[in-house]
This record gives sequence, structure tokens and C-alpha cells, in this order.
Amino acid sequence: MPWPTLLHTPRLTLRPLVEGDLPVLVRELGRWEVAEWLIRVPHPYAEADARWWLEDCAAKEASGDRFHRAICLRGAEDTILGAAAIGVNDFAPGDGELGYWLTPAAWGRGIMTEAAGALVDAAFREIGMVRVRSAADPGNHGSNAVLRKLGFRLDRVDPAAPRYLRGDPGPMNLYRLDRHDWEARHGRG
Repeated sequence: MPWPTLLHTPRLTLRPLVEGDLPVLVRELGRWEVAEWLIRVPHPYAEADARWWLEDCAAKEASGDRFHRAICLRGAEDTILGAAAIGVNDFAPGDGELGYWLTPAAWGRGIMTEAAGALVDAAFREIGMVRVRSAADPGNHGSNAVLRKLGFRLDRVDPAAPRYLRGDPGPMNLYRLDRHDWEARHGRG
């Protein structure tokens, strides 16, 4: 089943990433306070990195492997605040992997909880996923809180996950949200 092109929440529009997003991607993913929590983002982040990522997003979406959406306030769809994605897990059919980032100016306002919630809802409702997984560095209190608010359960802690920008392995909280738990939260279980 195809992924919805646009997702709307009370405050947000989630839309495909476009070339016009390049300046914001370079600026925001170039911030250490954003990049330090992401698993595979180079730092510093250059325009060539953003162009490659946009091309990769388009290719992954065309193949059905991953679905990225820019996060925008409704009525301001030309300005992105961050992005969220769900990728298909090749090793566990029916599983998705949730990832996201948000500009620091939008932290602490419930924006990522709302955006990631819309993406997770679409993964279960529209795509028919069985489980969605995500990971968060234990020190990234905001990301851990987003996952808990959405009903994700801490599955385990990987004591030696790759931390590319820091150069050494370290702990990573690994979360999961199963369809039956999502249905119970949404009155369908």
C-alpha cells in the first residue's frame, strides 16, 4: 500500500522533502546539538550532504524502503522544522524503524510527539506494519520522552551501539511499539 503523500495533524503538515529545503537542512543538521544525537549524519554538514540525502530519500521512497516527511507548521509548509521517517526492516517483515530530528527552536513544544505520532499512526493504519522500532541515546531526554509518550516500550539497552560522531561505541535505548499496544491506545484492541 502506498504511503500517504501528506499527513496533517492539528498543528502540522508532514510532506515530502524537496530541493527548496536544502538551506534549512544544511543549517539545522549542521548544528552540533542536532547532529550529536543522530546515528549517521556527518558533521559539519555541507550542501553536498543535504543533496545526497534528498536523492537518497527520493530513491528509498520510490522503492518503498523508507518514507521521509518534512515537518512543517500548518500554513507554513515552505519552512521545515525537522524531519521524520519510517524505514522498512528487511530482516523483520512487518517491522518499521522510526527516526527523526527537530530544530532546537522547536524543542519542548510537543511538535515531534505530534509528528512522529502521525507517522506511526500511518504506519499501522495505512501500511499495516506489525511493529515499529526506534532508538534513542540515553542522554537525549527529549527523544526518549517522545517515544514513551507515543507508547513505545524500552525493549533493551544496547551497551555498545555505534556513535559515529563521537567516535566510540556507547549505550543506546532500543524501543518498540507493537500493533496490539498501538491498537489498545487507540481504542481498537
